[in-house]
Formats: sequence, structure tokens, C-alpha cells
Amino acid sequence: MHVATAAMKILVLALLVQIATAVPLSPAGRYGDSLRGPAQPCDKAHCNLPTCRCAGTDIPGGLSPDKTPQIVMFSFDDSLRVQDFDTYYSKAFPNRKNPNGCEIGLTFFVSGNDTDYSLVEDLYYSHNYEMADHSVDHREPTTWWENASKDEYTHEIMDQKSILEKWGNVPADSIRGFRGPFLVTSETEISVLHDNKFTYEATMGTQTNYWPFTLDYKSPICDSPSTCPNNSYPGLWLVPNINYKQSNGYPCSMIDACTAPQSEKEWLDFFMENFNLHYNDNRSPFGIYAHSAWFYYGPQRLAALSAFLDKLATMKDVYIVTHSQMLDWVQNPTPLDKIGDFAPWKCPPRPKPRCSYKSPSCQKEYGDFSMRTCTTPCPPRYPHYGDPDGN
Repeated sequence: MHVATAAMKILVLALLVQIATAVPLSPAGRYGDSLRGPAQPCDKAHCNLPTCRCAGTDIPGGLSPDKTPQIVMFSFDDSLRVQDFDTYYSKAFPNRKNPNGCEIGLTFFVSGNDTDYSLVEDLYYSHNYEMADHSVDHREPTTWWENASKDEYTHEIMDQKSILEKWGNVPADSIRGFRGPFLVTSETEISVLHDNKFTYEATMGTQTNYWPFTLDYKSPICDSPSTCPNNSYPGLWLVPNINYKQSNGYPCSMIDACTAPQSEKEWLDFFMENFNLHYNDNRSPFGIYAHSAWFYYGPQRLAALSAFLDKLATMKDVYIVTHSQMLDWVQNPTPLDKIGDFAPWKCPPRPKPRCSYKSPSCQKEYGDFSMRTCTTPCPPRYPHYGDPDGN
């Protein structure tokens, strides 16, 4: 009897120690096991920058719009190819500066197949360009991404991160974000990002001018069961994909899907009108999200985009930055009169690329795909899902 009582006391004591040393369930901006129970309504008393932010349209730091820089983000999805860079990106973006004198930033959400990794390295080290993750295969159908298992999502996301690191020479800790193929998300995708310590997810669409927020608490962006982050994911930021408004009344999520603008003037008007919906409101970050194929439908599109960039260049309170630089500001809100001292937006010192994309160290054909990279030797097989090293 005494032995049983003593054993029970030891068991109770062990349980108390386990509870006392366990990771607390209250959101605190830390990474750990993804599933920490259902996400609750945001508690502003316990959700504070820089690790946590409640969803809302309020400007971080309580700044007024006139004290807030208008952030603009340009991003392009899918394969990063030389023909697209030489024909379009290099015509619109290089040699443009922010008001602080530093080069503007772009973000590329890179998928694996058909990407030129010597170009990835050249652009990352030669410009203020961010390389983010967009999966290895970008496979079809779209429903695959709604139903993929945790193991499948882990391969698609983490294998592509490994490929960017090994074959594009992009530092692993700078690959901070992910956008789902076809703008599809799932609870599984979010849990994989959280478990692997990604900084942000940039897929979910909304028609509200939300500033980015963390998924410590319940997200108001929830269009269908497949896009509802039902659980709490402390420290993982959600960068809202704020829809554009068109003259025909229909919203669109990426400019590829916007059908109303046709001429150069219509596209320029479209850019300016949607920009002003942010600039004249709460100055939430304004994104231009596209695929390279958007440029393929006539020279008026590149001309309109260049004209839009020209207009932004005349505005001293507008900064074009990468997704990560945008989040750096959200986590540490800095008023315009002190933005010159804001370190994350200063000109980033980076070493030179190991080779130029015009003369890659490795160039090899692998059936339907070719590999171009500054990394040598060339891999025996084309790096792919389940085999990012190509061995």
C-alpha cells in the first residue's frame, strides 16, 4: 500500500515537472510543434511586435499615414529564365533607386524546373533581389496542392530550398518566404512552413487592405476550408495578397488575371488607381504580383510598367523593397523622417557572384531540362523532387 502511494506521488510529481517545463501554449512568436490547438481571436495584450501582430488595417507602430513610407513590392513567380530577364526584367528594373539612394528590391518566387541557377546567383549577388520558394515541380492539377500530404509538401518546399541553396548559391537563411503554386494553400502547407522556420507565407487573397500579421491567432482571411489556417502557428507571418480592382468591377489576384486593361494608358491607369487605394488610405504594402508571361502580350505592358516606375521615382515617400525588407519594417516600424537610418533598407553589402549567367560554370542537358549553374561539377542527374542534389 505504501509502495503504491509512493509510486503515485512520484507519478504526480513527474507530471507536474513535465507541465512546468513544457513549451507554453500561449502564442509568443516562437517556433515549435505546429499544432498547438485551434487558433483563438487575437489578444492584443499578448501579441506585440516584433514577434507577433494581430490582423488589422492599423499601421504598425501606431504611425499616421503621412509618417509612413508607402511600401511597394514587385514579385514574379515560377521559373527564372534568362530570356525573360534579358527581354523584360532588365529593361524595367535595373538602375532604379529608392529615395535613400539604394537599389530597389524585387522578389522572385522560384520553382525548380527550367530555372537558370546561374541567373539566380547572379541576380541575388549583383542586385537587391530576394529569392523565395515556390516548390520544385509546380505540378498540376491545382487540387493536388489542396490534398498533398505533409511529406509531399515537405519535399516540394524543402527540396526547392535545398536546390536554391546548392545550385543557386543562395544562403539558406535568406530563403524566408513561400508562395503556393496556383495561389493554393492548405493547413498542411502552413504547418510545413512553420515547422521548417520560414518567416512568411504570401499566398492568401483578400479585398481588405490588411497589413501583414502573424498566425499566432485566428486569421480573418479564409475563403474556403483549404485556405483556413485553423491552428495557431506562432511567429509565421502572413503577407496578404490584396486583390486589385478593375474598371469592370471584377477583382483579380495577380496582374496576369486582370483582363480589363488593354492599352498602355489603361495599364498605367490601372497601376496608379490601385496604388492610390493604398497610398491615400492606410498605406498598407502595395504589391505588383505577376508571372513573366504577363509581358508576352504586347510591348504596351512593359511600357506601362516602366512608366509606373517612373512616376513612383518622383515620390520621396515611396520605397520599392523585397518582401523580407517589407517585413523588417513591419516588425520595427520607422517613421519617414528616420528612414534613412533604417538598417534593413540600406544598400546590402554582398559578395560578387561566382560566375555570370552569360557564362555559367556548368551547362548540361538532361532530357527536357537543362542545368546552368555556377556550382561545379554538374550533377549526374537534374535536381528534382526527392533528389535536390541530383545524385
